[in-house]
Amino acid sequence: MMIANETERRIAILQTTLVNRGIGALVAFANGTREGAGTVRYLTGWMPFNSEVFLVVPAKGRAVVVSADKNRARAFRMRFGAAGEVVKTTDLYGSLQEVLSRLVPAGTVVAYTGDADFTVKQSAEFFALLSEYDRLDGNAIVNVQRLERTPYEAGKHRKATEIADKLVAHAMGIASVKGITGAEIMAEVEYLGRRLGADSSSCWLAIGERPPETYFELFELVEPVGPHSRVQIGTTVCLDGYYSQVLRMGMFSEPSPELQSTSAAIIQMQDAALAKMVPGTPVHELVDVLEEMIDAHCSYTRTTDPFRFQSIHGMGNSYSEPGVAPFLNAGRDKSLDAGSPPVREHMVFEVHPNFTMPELGHVCHGDTAVVGKNGGAWLSKTPRGIYRLS
Repeated sequence: MMIANETERRIAILQTTLVNRGIGALVAFANGTREGAGTVRYLTGWMPFNSEVFLVVPAKGRAVVVSADKNRARAFRMRFGAAGEVVKTTDLYGSLQEVLSRLVPAGTVVAYTGDADFTVKQSAEFFALLSEYDRLDGNAIVNVQRLERTPYEAGKHRKATEIADKLVAHAMGIASVKGITGAEIMAEVEYLGRRLGADSSSCWLAIGERPPETYFELFELVEPVGPHSRVQIGTTVCLDGYYSQVLRMGMFSEPSPELQSTSAAIIQMQDAALAKMVPGTPVHELVDVLEEMIDAHCSYTRTTDPFRFQSIHGMGNSYSEPGVAPFLNAGRDKSLDAGSPPVREHMVFEVHPNFTMPELGHVCHGDTAVVGKNGGAWLSKTPRGIYRLS
């Protein structure tokens, strides 16, 4: 659980920014599943995955969570009640209007976040509600603040990674059970993560002698694991609002020389990115070194590869932190790289080079790293390389 002092510290920093910029309040929307959830999670210490809330942070005074879900409102009081107020309502937008009227005079500048998560109807209702204020897109205000990380946050990621490591070990351990299917492995892994206290626990799997891609749904994984299968798993954990992920490949039989060589090359790619995690380094250099090395090893280009996705992303209160995400995109507009934020101490990155080899199918390893004063270090402790199944 996030301690109240950390929540209050973040809100105090935001309120200083609001005062300095002449903004009366910031209103954050979250529906639990998209990017707005990371902002509310960051500012309150909690955000459920199946609820809608507004958070109002006035330039001065106590912040207010407005929730139309009585059960989640109760949980917000547990998590956030020492730092702010929680309003339980059956009229989310009507109560938001009442809170704003109480805290912010008409004509004041009001910043907003989470607007990308609205439906068309919600967007119209929200912006009509803000018609008596001067509106300002406030997403960048919070995203920039979130770039400054603390030892508290790094510690939370460490705990989340410990769970992700356990999930990988559990998956590889039960893969040897005769007749077990990928769906059964996935269900077991996700259950264990929740039992270990994770807010959410999920995984993807690829199983086969030449896995073409990764799968996320139980109905895609009905075939039993065979003696010559390669088991590839990515375990994703959110613990107390902080994300982590670990990816591994496992096999029963001796890996082919080509797979051993590719596995070693992926680890070299990861370590090259880790070496770039020195405070002050522009974050785009992390993805650039990975993409250069992937292109050198893989016969496919990024656009022709049958299955290639993001090779690195920042982690925090979002699975992909919005403040660094645009600059860790291999397909970004590089003319904007002058605005790339620097690597900072306590930042967390998940490094998972993944691509397709003609004779191997889709391949990948992935580890979570934290930035220290002098460079990066791996948080994940599962042995790297190809996991030997028995």
